[in-house]
Amino acid sequence: MNAMRPYPRGWFVIAWAGELAPGSLKPMRYFGRDLVLWRKEDGTPVVQDAFCPHLGAHFAHGGHVKGDRLVCPFHAWEFDDSGACAHIPYATKIPPRARIACWPVVERNGVIFMWHDPDGGAPDWEIPVIAEHGTSDWTPWYENKVTVNTHPREIVENVADSAHFPAVHRTFVDQFENIYEGHKATQHTIGKATPKLGGVDHFDITATYHGPAFQISDMRGVLHAMLLLAHTPIDENSLDLRFAVMLQRTGPRTDEFAKFYVDNLTLGFHEDIAIWEHKVYRPRPQLVAEDGPIGRLRAWYSQFYRSADVVGS
Repeated sequence: MNAMRPYPRGWFVIAWAGELAPGSLKPMRYFGRDLVLWRKEDGTPVVQDAFCPHLGAHFAHGGHVKGDRLVCPFHAWEFDDSGACAHIPYATKIPPRARIACWPVVERNGVIFMWHDPDGGAPDWEIPVIAEHGTSDWTPWYENKVTVNTHPREIVENVADSAHFPAVHRTFVDQFENIYEGHKATQHTIGKATPKLGGVDHFDITATYHGPAFQISDMRGVLHAMLLLAHTPIDENSLDLRFAVMLQRTGPRTDEFAKFYVDNLTLGFHEDIAIWEHKVYRPRPQLVAEDGPIGRLRAWYSQFYRSADVVGS
């Protein structure tokens, strides 16, 4: 049984910006529902319910974007970015209840975010700007995405779990600290990594979750890197795990190193995935002092759920 249900409140990554051209649309399934992501022709991204309120056609299968409106493939009803039906080509009167649900969307740092709140509340914190993104001194994002059969809490608990680093990732920690401030949870780690693809990296990493669903890491070692890690629930038992790296340019081979970096990260995540997909959640685990502040992390994470949705905590 999930110890937290159904889904947390926060900003979630739903696409890389480059996946969606102006005037295009794509189907998505997140939070147990079908959605459509589309761009108005001026480039503004929009997320709405996938099914037309008329006779239920899926907008992303045969529909299209017309200026700043989404057009249904079945009867060509047009909907604006507020979800209201704006035009029916064969009718003189638009039914007042002809609407589709919408969610707040922000495009920032080359990423498209959607706000999700089970109670329909508005966003109450901002997505930070990554100052390095888009500058000539840094590479673009090198991106990857995998689908994982797990609950997001399993990924978030790595913030507090210092003991798994040597056992799972051949990473040895000299200094480890957690800081919790409102909607942010930060892990500061100093140590030595021995990646599976080879090499040794003495690192200093500050990794901050901004809410329950995405983390930005400043990683300083052999190279200076920024990492974006994000996980968005597809349903109660699976999620899309996205991660991307950009590197500070130090020479002509920086982009080549970035690809190698992503390959190492991908291997590292698959080491975690092999555990996440086959473990059970212990609401009251047997811990030792050296495990890290897992209880404090869980208390921080619970703020993004309604109290009635936190079971066995």
